[in-house]
Amino acid sequence: MHDQQPPAQLQKTITLWKGLALAVSTVIGSGLLGLPGMALEIGNVHTVVGGWLLISLMLIPLVYIFAYLGLTFTSSAGLSKYAQVSIGDWGGHAVTAVLCGTFMVGIPVLALIGGAYAQNMCGFSENAVFVLAIGILVLSTGFNLLGVAATNWINTASLIALVAMTAVIVLSNASFFIIGINTFGETLGGKGHLNYNDLWRTAALLFWAFIGWENLSFSMEEFKNPSKTIPAVYWISFVIVIALYMALTITSIGAEVSGVSVKGASGLASLVNRTPIGMLLVVIMVVVITANACAWVMGASRLYYASGRDGILPSIIGTLTNKGIPLNSLLLSLMIYSAVIIAAYHFKLPPANLVLVVSQNFLVLYLISIFAYWKTERRSRRWFITVLGLLSCAFLLSGFSWWILYPVFLVGVGYCNYCRIKLKTAIYEKIRQR
Repeated sequence: MHDQQPPAQLQKTITLWKGLALAVSTVIGSGLLGLPGMALEIGNVHTVVGGWLLISLMLIPLVYIFAYLGLTFTSSAGLSKYAQVSIGDWGGHAVTAVLCGTFMVGIPVLALIGGAYAQNMCGFSENAVFVLAIGILVLSTGFNLLGVAATNWINTASLIALVAMTAVIVLSNASFFIIGINTFGETLGGKGHLNYNDLWRTAALLFWAFIGWENLSFSMEEFKNPSKTIPAVYWISFVIVIALYMALTITSIGAEVSGVSVKGASGLASLVNRTPIGMLLVVIMVVVITANACAWVMGASRLYYASGRDGILPSIIGTLTNKGIPLNSLLLSLMIYSAVIIAAYHFKLPPANLVLVVSQNFLVLYLISIFAYWKTERRSRRWFITVLGLLSCAFLLSGFSWWILYPVFLVGVGYCNYCRIKLKTAIYEKIRQR
């Protein structure tokens, strides 16, 4: 007898579920658990409400653009491919340099937030956060070494845990949720004071909450039936992410108004401790952040592998094991991420500032992606979507001032690397022809 294959509809459902689990796990993790408290460190509750509403609306055209590009270019090169389309061959080198510089900061930051929750759970000293963060990175790298099946498992478990955890926290703090709803109403009614600088800084920080859909672009080759699953994964995951963030944000704001402080990267621990299963929820939080790190490590390793395969990075990174695992890129990146965590400990770098650096770099990449969309979209809507996307990025980039030099420097490094490789190739060709 032949092995029976699952019905076509069931296969589509499984593919969609795996895609949603990967997308939500990539986008949500450290942001969901850290941003509500970190945002309250910047401005008052009305500023936080305004920042969340503003950034949620601004992301709509950007998600649309990434869904379109993901469907148009189903390649593991992801953003690098978009850059090649928008600004030429050297764009792939530039994006690779920016992403390498961004992942070097972003992945350690989400591990640090997970370490903060683990430290809170275990009652260790504050310095233990950095050791625990490295432990989270080792664990997430280990899951990736086990292959795609293991990462799919942890992504699915993370998605279920996220929904359950959010429900328990909100229901256990229902009075705070109601107060938070009232605060949202006051802000929308114009009763709260909104300072532009604080509003911008809050929105720019909260942009971290939605970073991840562009990281998903490196996994497009693994999607089956892409014409249906890719748009569905992007939009359904966007709705899920908004719902989860808003539920915890409203509850956190209500707690802050009521005099219960939830400020800081591990601020939600104050709400967790008020639930009947507080310790269990903190464990779940660490698991969720580990899954988030796992998804980011997966996306980054695919970028390094594709870049090594295409000659942008050293070729040794562009190799796979017999099981299709980018072993070299995973191990090398783990060493780099651990070094960044040690540097953050030594120089006492605030996580919020590191988050802003990551947000800024991704905004530069978003501008490149918007241009790629504009060049490839043939329908008349391209002008409307492009203008909305540019306005969103322009607002979020408006307050970074000299910080913008970092991604500009990385773009320059990528361009120089492109010129070096091109010159080397030309010299080789001349020698070969003699």
